[in-house]
Amino acid sequence: MVHVPWHTARVLRRHGWKADYLAVGESPYWSQCDYLMPKTNPLTAAWREFWVFWTVMARYEVVHFHFMLTMTRSGWEVPLLKRMGRRVVAHFRGCEARDRDLNMRLHPRLNICEQCDYQPPICTNPLSQRRRGLAAKWADATLVTTPDMLDFIPGAVVSSFFAPVEVFPNNSGPWDGQRPLKLVHVTNHPGIEGTKQIRLAVDAVRARGFEIQFIHLRDVNHAEVMRTLREADLAIGKMKMGFYANSQIESMACGVPTITWVRPEFMTEKLHNSGFIICHLDNLEQTLVAYMSDPGALQKKRELARTSILNLHDEDTVIRSFIQAYTKSN
Repeated sequence: MVHVPWHTARVLRRHGWKADYLAVGESPYWSQCDYLMPKTNPLTAAWREFWVFWTVMARYEVVHFHFMLTMTRSGWEVPLLKRMGRRVVAHFRGCEARDRDLNMRLHPRLNICEQCDYQPPICTNPLSQRRRGLAAKWADATLVTTPDMLDFIPGAVVSSFFAPVEVFPNNSGPWDGQRPLKLVHVTNHPGIEGTKQIRLAVDAVRARGFEIQFIHLRDVNHAEVMRTLREADLAIGKMKMGFYANSQIESMACGVPTITWVRPEFMTEKLHNSGFIICHLDNLEQTLVAYMSDPGALQKKRELARTSILNLHDEDTVIRSFIQAYTKSN
């Protein structure tokens, strides 16, 4: 997937904004940024934070906190920015915004939290709780990336993901039913994805005489993930959350039809007519059998996959939701 903060700043520049990306901490996977706030000796951290705040952050009229990740551990810069008349935009992208107990109450039959395998759960991390508090008290606008997160932050704006336009689809032939179907599942956290139930459904389909090559990618580098997705006949993921996320967008951008679960209240005509195969875990076995019995139906979904995801996550549409958050009056 594109590195979202870096990419966001580039797209904003194309739309006429002076935008820069301040990275907090270093990463072995990504080095591009406009400014870097490295991890420093605790004895000098306060001085460094003070310096970066006044020489970098204070120069901007709008500060967009990705993941609501603050430059400082306490987040003291957020109320100070507000007192200086700056616009603060909080952006939550996942479990840092969720409430496990609330999710279990709202969706007792199927939810992302019931078998959470983050230890400890991200939502209960004191830093996550502090960041939610900062956003609630000081943010002029709050963005979330998927509509299910509105359960936890009502009134937020759903800003969605960028589609990775630089990903090119596999040009291999469609699945014709004459070989095992290659089904790819990408997750480092099987508990929140429904991986156990997916495996049970695959085994049940095999027991009915169908051949499936099930590939679960876990703790694999991104290049290997994309290579495997480009060779897939079908992908599956995010079967418990109520909406899809990064990996499903990537598989669709590769031209691979993708099984996922979208709650009925979030369904749209565009999703219905896309390359997604919307399916509840309870119906997964029947859905797999239906498409494996009709290769032509799977091919139709394949033909729709890439074009539909690029339309659903059009770069200009996503960036306009950001710009509205930056400029809309309270």
